[in-house]
Formats: sequence, structure tokens, C-alpha cells
Amino acid sequence: MIEFARRLRRVAGSLALLLTLALVAGSTSRAIPAREQSPLSQQARVDIFETVWRDIRDFYYDPSFHGVNWDHIHDQYLPEVRAAKDDEAFYATVRRMTGELHDAHTRFYSPDQWKQIKLHEHAGLGFTAAEVEGKTVITAVEPDSEAQRAGFQPGMIVLSVDGRPIAERLAEAAAKRESSSSERADQLFVYRDVFSAPIGSAVKLGLARFDGSVFDATLTAQIYPNVPSVESRLLPSGEAYIEFNGFNHKTAKGFKAALQKFRNAPGVIVDLRGNGGGELDPVIAIAGYFLNDKTLIAKYSTRTGKPIAWLGGLVKLKLDVEAGQRGAAIYTGPVTLLVGPRTASASEIFSGGMQEIGRAKVVGTQTCGCVLGITKPREMKGGSVLEISESMWMTPKGRKLEGTGIIPDKIVAPTIADLQQKRDAALAEAEKTLQQSQPAASFNSPENRPTLSSRIRRGG
Repeated sequence: MIEFARRLRRVAGSLALLLTLALVAGSTSRAIPAREQSPLSQQARVDIFETVWRDIRDFYYDPSFHGVNWDHIHDQYLPEVRAAKDDEAFYATVRRMTGELHDAHTRFYSPDQWKQIKLHEHAGLGFTAAEVEGKTVITAVEPDSEAQRAGFQPGMIVLSVDGRPIAERLAEAAAKRESSSSERADQLFVYRDVFSAPIGSAVKLGLARFDGSVFDATLTAQIYPNVPSVESRLLPSGEAYIEFNGFNHKTAKGFKAALQKFRNAPGVIVDLRGNGGGELDPVIAIAGYFLNDKTLIAKYSTRTGKPIAWLGGLVKLKLDVEAGQRGAAIYTGPVTLLVGPRTASASEIFSGGMQEIGRAKVVGTQTCGCVLGITKPREMKGGSVLEISESMWMTPKGRKLEGTGIIPDKIVAPTIADLQQKRDAALAEAEKTLQQSQPAASFNSPENRPTLSSRIRRGG
């Protein structure tokens, strides 16, 4: 109950966006005790369906439902729910219904998928692939995975899956799903679908090595840990580098420790390229580590136009989100953020705020554009869970983030050659940006740093 109560406090997706990329593709997790696998009756399925449909009708942030006729959706999907041959088919049907909203944050999880989220696990084949220069390319390989042992390396090109050309598999996956929050989100979900399989099943992949030679390898879909983590180090240039995979209390604590350790570094690079989001209070805390005064970092709107009591009442009766306290910043030097398509949700709120108030430069590629707010997970009979977008998030100046996301100040996209040579061009550009930066005087000295009231007077 403690873990579930903590999740009631989240607002912007937690690790769930990245976990959704790995989980919600029809895969099943490890076996659970038989007593928890009692099938739902048809009436129970109908009751869950009606609750999901009704809660979205009553609480979704957009009363026009993104142009979807929600009453028609009810009539369209109810016969499918009644005809579902088993629970998995039923859960898949409800997921397709929530997908009609074209929204990466409104989603429905089966009981197994929700358990994996709470256990910080994801299902996969041991590698990540993405489109690079028009090809499907391995971008990362899980350490000590079957993929690593089979010789998979970043920069290798995927040619086929189970004997079928990769282009054919991608086109088929794209045709089966509704569009999501953005084109970047669509592509992430399509790649997720292509490289998903039931846990324990084998997938045969054809790849091209760096020299153009080809080979086949068979991998088994399995569970991989996805625990909250923070990695930090000093770069040869002297700048500090901090990477973390989600905004939560554990990573906020680790981030603070790393920043205190490197508080005298000439510059700080924060890598958010694999950060799929998190809770609002760690966003406020981490942004505050860089701010010497209370500063507006984000705004949000709701269906009713009234504020939501986020964080158990800590951020209450306000549609503005502020971070920082007078004289309390840990680090006041120049900051650069690294972002990409997997930078989502709370990471985009953080990046957008830091960029727009002039506290950080942003390097990389356009972010996901998946920036709607979830107030709480809604648990259904049998353990399935619904999450609903109840708020839309904006930058301090009111720019909508959903769909567009963050446009970097300097766009640097990885190439196949970069991956093969283990060269991080975006990181190199971030170092260059910091080295060219002047000391952040407006955030160093009390007489120059912009307070919330002064920015409002200036129209900022």
C-alpha cells in the first residue's frame, strides 16, 4: 500500500512512458500464482469496460476528446468486450479503446503489466533499436544480456525479424496502431511492437555487421530490471556529467549528491535522452538545485480550469509550478541538457522550463512531445489499472508541450558511424557549448538573478 500511495502523487508519467514502450505490446510476464489468475466473468469485463469508459468521459482533460466521438467509441467497443475469448483479449481491446485518444499518457494496463511497473522491470530482447539515417539500427545493448553474448553492438543494422524484412514488419506494425501524441511517439511504439514477443519465446533476427557481412541470431524475450539510477562522472574536459532515468525520490536524492560533489565544475551536462518522465516533486526539487530564487518553471491547465491538489496538497490551488528558494542553489554555473525522442513527460517539463527561463542550453534532437499529466492510477477489479490525462502542461510562457515537445537550441542527431565508433556527437557538442558559455551571472549574484516577480513585470 505504501508503494501504491506513493504512485498516487505522480503527475507526469513516472517511468511509465518508457515502461509502456517495453510492456504494452501483448507480452506476458512471469507466471503468477494460480489464485491470482482466476479469469474474469463476462459481466466483470463489461463492468471494467464501463468504468474505464466513464472515467475517461468524466475526467479527461480535453472535453472534445481530441475530436473523438466518445459515445460512439463506447458503442463500437462494447460488442468486442462481450465477445473477448479470454482476459488477455479483453485487456487488449480496452487498450485499443484508450488508444483512440491519440495520447501516450492515457493508457490501460493488464494486471501483469502493472506488476512489472511496480517491480521496475521491462520485457525485451536485450537491445534497443531506432531509425538512424533511414535504417533500423541497434542503438544500445543491455549489459550481460543474450543480445550482448550473441555479438550485438550499437551501429549494427537490423535486416529482418523472424525471416521477414524489417521494412515489412515496421509497416505492418504501423498499420495496426492508432497514432499517439507525436510522430516520435508513434515511431517509438512501432519499434516496440516489432521487437516484442511473449516472455520466453524465441525471436530470430538478421543483422549486418560494420563490415557489411550478415549473420542471424535467435534471442529469447525475457524480463530486464529497470531500477531508478543516477550515473555521474567528470569528463576529460572538466565538465560534470549526470545521467538519470526518471524523476523520482531516489534519483532526486542521487542527483543532489552528484551535483554537490561537482559543484565547483566549470559546467554541468544533464543527460535526459533515456529519461521517460516521473513525479512532479522531484522535477521541482532538481530544478531548484540550479535556482537561487523562486522561479516559474511550468504551467498547466485542466478541463475545469481549476487547479489540482498535486503532491497531497503541497502544490495546491495554483496552475503555476515554481522551483527554487532564495540563496539555496547547489550549482550556479552553466548547464546543458541532452535530449532526444525518449525524453518524455516530466523530463520535457523540466527541459522546457530550464530552457525558457534561460537557465540551460538544450542539445540533441526533438523530444517525444508526450506531456500530459496523470493525477493517479485507477485500479480495477482483478488488478488492471487505468491512467487518464487530466492536465495539459506548458512552458513558463504558456507554450503547449504535448505534440511538439522541446526543440533543442542545437540539433545533433546520431549517425550510424557515430554508433559504430562509440562516438557521442551530442555530448561533444554539449561540452563545446559549455566551454563557450560565459559564467551564468544572472544566476550567480543576488543583484542579477531574475526573480519570479521581476520576470512577470518584464512580461517573461
